[in-house]
Amino acid sequence: MKLSVLERALLGSMMATYQGNFINLKLVRVGREAISFNEEESAQLNFTMGETGGMTWDPTASLLLQAVEIDLSEHMVEIIKAELIKLNDQEQLTADHFSLYEKFI
Repeated sequence: MKLSVLERALLGSMMATYQGNFINLKLVRVGREAISFNEEESAQLNFTMGETGGMTWDPTASLLLQAVEIDLSEHMVEIIKAELIKLNDQEQLTADHFSLYEKFI
């Protein structure tokens, strides 16, 4: 699945707070590694903490890395779907989640 820098960052954040059984936690850990940024990507993106505490990055580099193919297991996709549905049901989705919701749901 092709994911943008923002989508990968949002998924990383969502999965950091994931709560579930031991097997799912192991799968989420592997999934988080798949969506995380490698050294080269991190250097290009030049991640920094913004004034409001959020993560920021170089928007020009973001355009180059806009659609990176990420391999996620079917089970990981199901976990992500469930988390997005939960956010939707709790009315906690934001505009940043829009493309993720469309891709997974």
